[in-house]
Amino acid sequence: MPRPPTLNDEEIMHDPAPPMRREVFRMTDDDARAFLRAAPFVHLAGCAAGRPVLKTVNVVELDGAWWFHGAVAGEKTAMLGGPVVLAAEELVAQLPSTFVDEERACFASALYRSVQLHGALERVDDPADKARALHALMVRFQPEGGFRAITHDDPVYAGEVKGVLVARVVPLRIDGKAKLAQNKQPHEVRALLERLWRRGDPGDARAVALIAAANPTVEAPGFLQGPPGARLCCALEPAHLDAAVALHDQAAAGAAAPEVVRRRLLASLAWVGAVDHTGALIGSAHRYLDRATGALACHIAVAPTLRAGPLADALARLLADHPAVRGDRGPAPA
Repeated sequence: MPRPPTLNDEEIMHDPAPPMRREVFRMTDDDARAFLRAAPFVHLAGCAAGRPVLKTVNVVELDGAWWFHGAVAGEKTAMLGGPVVLAAEELVAQLPSTFVDEERACFASALYRSVQLHGALERVDDPADKARALHALMVRFQPEGGFRAITHDDPVYAGEVKGVLVARVVPLRIDGKAKLAQNKQPHEVRALLERLWRRGDPGDARAVALIAAANPTVEAPGFLQGPPGARLCCALEPAHLDAAVALHDQAAAGAAAPEVVRRRLLASLAWVGAVDHTGALIGSAHRYLDRATGALACHIAVAPTLRAGPLADALARLLADHPAVRGDRGPAPA
């Protein structure tokens, strides 16, 4: 059976990223790694017995490499020692041609983010390293806990650790592309944000937030206009979670335990917010289904120094106009 091609030290040291046709779409390496780190799954591409192979795996980043587990026999083992590619992608929004022209089909397009990480696939044999990677995978994909820590010398896990394949991709380079209208004129970007907000399909609010973030010099459309010193965001991300929980705790101390607030935020029908010029979260508003009452509820929280200002009203307006809850008056904000 032919062995997979291998990477030598010279190749690893001298493999610059190829040029991108539109460099304005290129993600920074940090942003590309963050995207790959958050992907629910990734594709693993390589060669086995001279044939191309494509697999889907769950990965976790440890010590600068990307680790996964699998069966000790199979196509993935045939790729060990050879060059591989990890890839993840996200469709941000499908844009119909009618957004631009009423007749011509050639304006149909899509916005997306994609990342490819090139590297070498290595088998991990050290039991302690294998257990550490398996535990990290559990922490990532079952963050709520409910499992015993995995260690190589625990009798509960020793057999499983020994009998499973653990491999890692040692990165050579990473290429990320975020096509988010950065090549458009400011008036075109604003028009696109307005159309997506009005269309209101699932995912459109998040698309608006990503496009706005990728075009920070474009003046915000009317629905995203906030008071001076605040930039409204129509779809907050898990990265904002800790700061939002702190804001809600400050706004209504003791009203709900932090873990309850965290759960509500993640399960919200709509979650909007505001950041200051440094990117720090200064306001959070969300509408969610109260499990205890079965009714819709709404919470708005702003930084203590801004409670007397117009920020809470701006967040309430943005939340009420959110596509996921638009037209639903619901209860008064708490």
